[in-house]
Amino acid sequence: VVNGILAQDGKQMEEMWNIRESCNPIVKADGYNYKYDISIPIPEFYDMVEEMKDHLSTNYTTRSTRTVSWGHVIDGNLHLNITTPGIFTEDKTLTEVIEPYIFESVIRRNGSISAEHGLGQCKNNYLPM
Repeated sequence: VVNGILAQDGKQMEEMWNIRESCNPIVKADGYNYKYDISIPIPEFYDMVEEMKDHLSTNYTTRSTRTVSWGHVIDGNLHLNITTPGIFTEDKTLTEVIEPYIFESVIRRNGSISAEHGLGQCKNNYLPM
């Protein structure tokens, strides 16, 4: 860890947890949320997010997107979220730009397309990866 914060007491711990818990509602309020729960090596977190931003800016020019992430540093779990600010319905074209690219990128990094929240119904067709 190059930089971090360690709670000094219970109050600070609660404040930090409140920040973490506010992530989902804030992202949901931004626009339609394309959510990915992936596991990759910790040093790859930043590069993964930047790669997705670059991929989207090159391959999806219909409207703006926002890429937001947070995760669990200890276990390599990254919550990568892509939103369409102000648009609250799924754009199938955007989904096709994201998938399977995101899963291929995870596999290139020796990661897992299924992390904390499991495989679910939507990733079954990517199992052969």
